[in-house]
Parts: sequence; structure tokens; C-alpha cells
Amino acid sequence: MRSRFDLILLLLLFSCISCLKEEKMSTSPQAAITSFTVGYYRVKVHDMTWQGHDTVAYVSENGSNYPMTIDQINNRIYNVDSLAYGSEVGRVTTAVYGTGTVIYYYADEPDLVYVWNSSDSIDFTRELYFGAVSTDESYVRYYQVNLNVRKVFPDSLIWHGPDTVGFPALSGISAVSKGDSVFCFGVDSTGAVSFSSRHITEGGWNGSNHITGLSADGWQHRVTVCGGRFHTVSGGTLYGSDNGLDWSVTKTGVRNIISSGTDNGILWAISQEGNIIKTEDLAEWSQVQPVPLNFPDSAAYIFTYPLATNANISRSVVVGLADTLYASVWTMLSGDTVWTQVDMPARKELRLPSVSGLSVFRYDGALYSTGCGMDGFRQSNDNGVTWYPCQSYAEDYSSWNRYMQIPSELKVNTPVFVAVPDSRGYIWIMSEDGRVWHGAINRLIKH
Repeated sequence: MRSRFDLILLLLLFSCISCLKEEKMSTSPQAAITSFTVGYYRVKVHDMTWQGHDTVAYVSENGSNYPMTIDQINNRIYNVDSLAYGSEVGRVTTAVYGTGTVIYYYADEPDLVYVWNSSDSIDFTRELYFGAVSTDESYVRYYQVNLNVRKVFPDSLIWHGPDTVGFPALSGISAVSKGDSVFCFGVDSTGAVSFSSRHITEGGWNGSNHITGLSADGWQHRVTVCGGRFHTVSGGTLYGSDNGLDWSVTKTGVRNIISSGTDNGILWAISQEGNIIKTEDLAEWSQVQPVPLNFPDSAAYIFTYPLATNANISRSVVVGLADTLYASVWTMLSGDTVWTQVDMPARKELRLPSVSGLSVFRYDGALYSTGCGMDGFRQSNDNGVTWYPCQSYAEDYSSWNRYMQIPSELKVNTPVFVAVPDSRGYIWIMSEDGRVWHGAINRLIKH
């Protein structure tokens, strides 16, 4: 640092070093900090009382759970894993070891130098430097110390947008995520089926692209991704595309598809004869069963994931619209041969309403749904049995996520919109008027 500072520092340490000399300890020109540990500190957490009111609590956390890295090349000391949001680090003790005498000072008071003591309360909210003074008084080595604290609550969901320069207005929209891009399909002002897309991290929307090989007449307004390809149904025919622009016939005699919320390479559909069918290679199709009463025959989503208790068994859940006031939910385990309808809960407020523009997706280990008139997201942690509204506190729902809130603009004005997650942990919401929002639970973002 500055030579004036070095002189002051050495003068302050003279008496301490003299004591070491009187004990006839060996001296050395070497100085370094070799170990740095943070002690206990408080973390302020937000919670709710059993009545559903916000409250604040404090918990004690041990800093040793967050190892400090000592960069001897760049003379820096820091923690790679940030402390929890709400950590109070204005008065924290430390355990520091090294060769020589340990000192510290704050950048906003450079002339006040302290000989470190394990009982000192260090203020890590200020720019801080630690140093080691060699025992022969010839050398001082300084380290900039940073105690990193998360600045955003890990469960918070922050929305970006709406982007007023999103995609051109489309009606009857259907959104999917494929690779590192999101796609929105619909019918444009000319009456043609079109799509707009963008990379999830770079650039903007690429305008309206008229697709070829597919007419808007008889189009079901449902697009899904399975096996790395786009699929849709129009006029009783299943079409496929690798790029979303050029479509070709895959199979005739298909009434509808079930959108794949989890691309495990199996495409599910409903045949014109009224049977549930599936395929893994688009060539060989197998009939599962006749379509049961109340099975979702339109706007249906399928999700497949392993059981929490047995990773060797997978569960598939179908959620969608049937001719009822509430959405229909069906389930099948990997060893089953037919679909079974899930009983609706007795409490009507926990059922999933049958609404236009229904979007269902799996996110953070739960199923979420939204749509026109729902005023927000609904969350299900029991494979689609119960659907709790995320905009109100549910004291009997232990893993309810109160931070899953839709953008405020959609609570006031509710145009037709769709929601879809991407590969980076973000949720994209696109409305028919071309507005776009994207947001993510902070801890789920993949950098």
C-alpha cells in the first residue's frame, strides 16, 4: 500500500514485536495469512404466523459452513459460496492464522490500524483489508477481504418486462421451449400459421415467420416438442418439423396431441377412432386404451418424472380440459397399462378451474398452472390432486411457494396468454397482443 501507512503500522506494532524479541524467538522476512474462518452471525428471515401474517425471525449461522478462499497470488480472501440472504455481518468474530502478526484496517479509515484479536467484532459491510507483518519487521503483506452475502432472496421471483417489442401479435398462441430458444406459434393478421422465436439469453424476437406445409384450417393451436422435434395436429393429421418453419406429414388419423411437459422421447396422442396412442420413433404406434369419460381431449399436458421414493419407477400425469367445470387430471405409473383419473378434492377451491388458455408446466419439483381468469399461479405438490392459489397463504401446505406470482400487469388486464419454462430456469409468459415477460426463482437460474 502506501509507505506512510507502512511506517504508521510498524510503529503501532513495535511494542508487540519487541515482546517477541525478548522471548528470543526466531525471526523471518516471510509473512502470509494461511487460514481465515468467520464465526457466528445472525440471519434475518421472513416467515408467516399461523394466521398468515408476515413476521421476522433471526437464526444463528456458523460462518465455518462457508469456507474462505485465500488467493495468495492476487492477495484476496473471499467465500465462493455466498452467505444466505439476510445475513447480518456488521459484527462478526474471526479465526485467523498465518506467519507473522495479523493486522487489519478499513479502507475508509486507512490510518487506523488494528492488531487482530480473536474477540474483535469485524465489520464486513465495509471495505476491509487484513495483513500479516513478518517477524523481522521487514515486510507487510495485505489481503483484500470480501465476505459475500446473497443480495437477492433465493426464492424470490423477479419478472422482466413486459417487452413492448416482443413478437408480432398472434391469436390462438401456443408456446414451447426447445434447446436454448423459446417459440410462440399462432395465427397472424393474414390468417396464416406463423411463429416467432428468440434465444433465451441473447438478442430479441425474430419477427413473424410464415410456416410451410401446414394450413391454419383445422389447426388445433397446440404445438409440442418431443424427441427434439416440433409436433402439431391440423385437420386430423399429425405434422412434424425440425426447425418450426418447414412441416411435413407424420401420421394421419390423429385427433389431438398431448403436449409433452417432459421430453422423454414418447409422444402421446388421441386417434380419430377415440383411442389413446403413443410412439417412441414416430413409426410404430401402440394403442393404450380407448379414451375414458372425462379424459382431457383438448388442451392436455403430460409430465413424466421418477417417484421421490423410488427412482426406478416413473409417474406420468396428464392435466387438461374436458367437458367439466374443472380441469381433469389422470395418472399412470411406469408399470401400469391404463390411465387412472385422480379424484377431485372435496374443497372446490383446491380444484383446478377449467379456463381458456390453460397453461400447465413443471417447475421446482411442483406442477404449476395458470390461465385467463385465474388471477395467478396455482401450485400442486401432490401430482395434480390439489391446486393451491399462490397469491394467498396456505397454512396447511408445507411446501407452498408464496413467491410464485404472475406479473402485476396480468392481474389488472387479463389478455389470452401462455406460460412455458426454458432450459435455464426461467418462465416465459407471452400474450396474444405480443407482450412478453420472463422471470425465475433466483436459486434455480442456471448461469
